[in-house]
Amino acid sequence: MFSKELMVTMMPVSIFMFFCLVPVLLILYIFRHQIRKKKSPINIELLRSPGEALRNQIDKSTDDILEYFMYLIIFPVAMYSISITQYSFLNRKPGIIYFILMGSVLFGAIYFLMKKLYKIFQKRNSLRVGYECELAVGQGLQVLAKYGFNIFHDFPAQKNFNIDHIAVGPQGIFAIETKGRAKFQKTEKDNWKLEFDGEKLFFPGWTETKPITQAISQARWLQTWIESSTGDKHYVTPVLAIPGWFIRQTKPSELRITNGKSFDFLAKNKAVLSEKQIMVISFQIEKMCRTVEVKSYNKK
Repeated sequence: MFSKELMVTMMPVSIFMFFCLVPVLLILYIFRHQIRKKKSPINIELLRSPGEALRNQIDKSTDDILEYFMYLIIFPVAMYSISITQYSFLNRKPGIIYFILMGSVLFGAIYFLMKKLYKIFQKRNSLRVGYECELAVGQGLQVLAKYGFNIFHDFPAQKNFNIDHIAVGPQGIFAIETKGRAKFQKTEKDNWKLEFDGEKLFFPGWTETKPITQAISQARWLQTWIESSTGDKHYVTPVLAIPGWFIRQTKPSELRITNGKSFDFLAKNKAVLSEKQIMVISFQIEKMCRTVEVKSYNKK
């Protein structure tokens, strides 16, 4: 059984939580009751949009931010309520040790929550850069539709990775990996340019190789998957898109690289796929990409 002193101590906190949570829960209950009376006009799962997985992660980060902000508000109120209850209702005058202990706990908790929030803000901003770049590339790829291409986004390859974009058309199959890299505010000394030597990406002040190996390995994975799904073997060309940068390629590579401004170059090679092959390959890819469920109302 809880002691009378503990119940009195926690009463202000309980009242505060009650008036914070009950209205929200009541609104949610009424809303859910209302939407049960209708169903969604969409009775199929939708195709994945550019950056679908990143957008879900951004939403999750936003939820985490709201959660930790709530902790940041509630914890000091709870500590204050406990202290004032000890003094006002239980006639206990806190000593210096009590204040030191409570102050240490309070500042330690606030420091932890602020540090956690800062990291989440950093992560969300990084995700937003990636999402915005995938969105830009996805929109840029739409120009290929006039050349007979079918475009798919955020292909769920395996549990640990997605293929950002896939283009299937007469000129072949292209697996496009998008990388968002922020640029410096100042533009002097060519710090808005990058160089690609076929093996490394040379940015102003740093180099990267992982995006190259990632784009190539994902293209090879997709090539194997298409063969197992359709029974036919087709070459998949790896493409790396880094939006917003001026790119200079110094050596040839199997990897095609672009800043995402124009994708017409993918349609300038000779045709290697027939309309039937495009249809068969696109059908298999579309099945994997049609996974987005409607959320406004129940589908049934």
